[in-house]
Amino acid sequence: MRDELTVRKASGLRARPVPQADCLMVFSPLSGKIHWLGLNTWLLFELCDGRTIHEVERGYAELAGEKLGDGDAHRQVRRGLDSLLSSRLIETVPAQSGQAITEQGR
Repeated sequence: MRDELTVRKASGLRARPVPQADCLMVFSPLSGKIHWLGLNTWLLFELCDGRTIHEVERGYAELAGEKLGDGDAHRQVRRGLDSLLSSRLIETVPAQSGQAITEQGR
């Protein structure tokens, strides 16, 4: 994943918090699957609002970094973004473009 990319939620998703389970349930009409996001991945998912990958890392570190070292936070962000991307819950877009790059299109 390149730092000059922005990340955003895939279109058409339906998300609902499940407070009893401390997770976010996300339905993807594209795959017909329901995904259950734990707190860390949920936070990353919410940060995928058109920010660059570097901005997502910085936002994650600001909110969850006290419990993690810088290296651990960086690794968690990269793993989480890779997981969200492979599940097609987020997509990457070049910072100056509106056209999405899907996992298959790379």
